[in-house]
Amino acid sequence: MPPKRKSTGSSGPASKKTKTATATASPPSPPPPPPEPVVTYEPPRSKRWAPVSGSANAEAHYRMLWKDEKKAYSYITICNPLSINDDDNDDDDDGDSDGGDKSDDEEEDEEEEEEEEDRGGDGDDGHANRFKRLGPRCGKKGCVCFLPLTLNPDHPWIISNAGYMKFENQFIQLSLRDPDNFGMYTFNDHAGHGSYEVLQNLFLDFDEAAKEKRGGWREQWAICEAVGLWLSQQDSLMFTQTDSAGEVYTTTELVGRMFLAMLAQLDGEGLVGDATAVQSLGCTMALYMSLAHDLRRDGFLRERPRAAAAAAAAARGGSKFRPDRFDDAILTYANRRGVTLSGPDAIEELTAEAVGDVALPAAAPAARDPWGWKAALARYVRGDGAPPKIGSGRAVAAVGGDAYDITTWSPAQRKAAAFGNKKKDPIAKSHLEALKQGMVLQMG
Repeated sequence: MPPKRKSTGSSGPASKKTKTATATASPPSPPPPPPEPVVTYEPPRSKRWAPVSGSANAEAHYRMLWKDEKKAYSYITICNPLSINDDDNDDDDDGDSDGGDKSDDEEEDEEEEEEEEDRGGDGDDGHANRFKRLGPRCGKKGCVCFLPLTLNPDHPWIISNAGYMKFENQFIQLSLRDPDNFGMYTFNDHAGHGSYEVLQNLFLDFDEAAKEKRGGWREQWAICEAVGLWLSQQDSLMFTQTDSAGEVYTTTELVGRMFLAMLAQLDGEGLVGDATAVQSLGCTMALYMSLAHDLRRDGFLRERPRAAAAAAAAARGGSKFRPDRFDDAILTYANRRGVTLSGPDAIEELTAEAVGDVALPAAAPAARDPWGWKAALARYVRGDGAPPKIGSGRAVAAVGGDAYDITTWSPAQRKAAAFGNKKKDPIAKSHLEALKQGMVLQMG
């Protein structure tokens, strides 16, 4: 009988090995997914700005906050901004800084920083972020600047993160409008008119935020916080030193109308009171009352004698609103809606001076223009009561923009106004290129 041939089927050893290997082999891995595209947030750019503008770059830097609205509109504590130089030199005799020994204040600051680190101040988890500062210390003893409000809910000075960033941004804006910072002479009151322009841009920002409803009411509120703080700083009032007192009065009255328009809007949404999501409400209302008092005292808010019929008007349900006494209306809101005022040290004096009997508009979401803000702004934008634009050499809007921003001027204009015999552009070419790329430039 002839020998049997090996089958080419399943019985051969090689075939068995192949089958075993095939049974245990893993399927090929799918290719990795393509990387997520890197999306760079680009905030909207206002049409007010020139093509190359330090003002535009500074505002774009602020608007980067909008990519995280929860963080932008969260509330923080700050030290008293009305006494910036107070406490700066407290206890100077404690410790010998010249001898290398640390002062008590320095040691205390280091201890506070260590405590923050122990609490997880630099962590990324939710618990650690409860203690994380959103900005630097101001240098005052026991500084609470940029700490979340939840750490010290009874602190008198409260502001949203966006409100404080908007406030700080105005120092940059003003620095770009002072020719002294560039070694230039242009015309008298350039910096004063520049400070007008800075404030006018805040008016326009508020109006645009109302139309865009960014963050609901929150962006408008942040602008109000910023304006109140900004006008409490001496440098912001350079516009009051320009020629026309009438234009100063129109502008400062517009500040009051803007804030009251904000309060009317919040009142229509049931947000004026102590139980409110507007956690800096009492502080900001008191700040504007302080501002009205200071502007009248210094002659920058035209004060008219109180009418003899004020008592009779109050008996009829409230006195008529007076723009030069916008703190009367603020106090009326506080009294009737139960708002606890905080912040400025002189709250008792401020409330004693104001008369909280102004007739308030009905709290309705669709309130038209109860305090005359929209109508007054429209007149102002048309040039009625606003100072004329001078010296820029280009067609510009009557209000706001960057006509007084030196970075928007041509090199030839800057050279012509530069100090010294050898005229040259005070802005270096490297800085000009950086400005074109979005660099934030602060002078002074």
